[in-house]
Amino acid sequence: MTRARILPLNGGNTRFGHALNFPYANFSVYPDRPRKDRMKTENGFTLIELLTAMGVATILIAVAIPGMQAFQQNARQSSSATDLVNGMRIARNTAITTNTRVTVCASANGNGCENTSWNNGWIAFIDLDADRVLDNNETMIRSGAPADGVNIQSGQFSTFFVYRPNGRVMFANVAQNSGQFMICDDRGSDHAKGIRVDLSGRPRIYDADSGGLPLSCG
Repeated sequence: MTRARILPLNGGNTRFGHALNFPYANFSVYPDRPRKDRMKTENGFTLIELLTAMGVATILIAVAIPGMQAFQQNARQSSSATDLVNGMRIARNTAITTNTRVTVCASANGNGCENTSWNNGWIAFIDLDADRVLDNNETMIRSGAPADGVNIQSGQFSTFFVYRPNGRVMFANVAQNSGQFMICDDRGSDHAKGIRVDLSGRPRIYDADSGGLPLSCG
């Protein structure tokens, strides 16, 4: 409950006020509580604290950005390699199960084989007449999108290769039945990945040559 305090007019003689029949001659009412509770408290940062926080944030960002860039580049490389290997496996299995040849070739437009780099895209289709042309009566079974920031090349399979019904691969003739792909970015050979296609036609991803040395993007 709020209590009131009576302030006398004569500086302390309450009888003076009573003599004039002004029992409430002068009074003031306010909550009987500490002064600090009646004052509004404001919190905030000092200029030094703000500058310190900004400095710490700048250091954290400078450390995090290179790591994030490396993570994104590794993810692009791994995604491109995995996508191509999965396409090879599907093409090989299709050739075996349908007893037909399946052509895998570089294709930027996604509609047919082209003389372009593998990182611009590729397609795999059942090649009934073995002419490496996607005809109207032939079925596309897989395609790969362009790989941004990644270069994919092969010394043995420059723009195409073919899976035969026995599951083995060939280029222009059956003697060219193995090879590899190099997947590189602007970091060079130290971060390269490779895809090796062995004599059985099975592909696998690797990141070092048979001697354990880094791959070459040259």
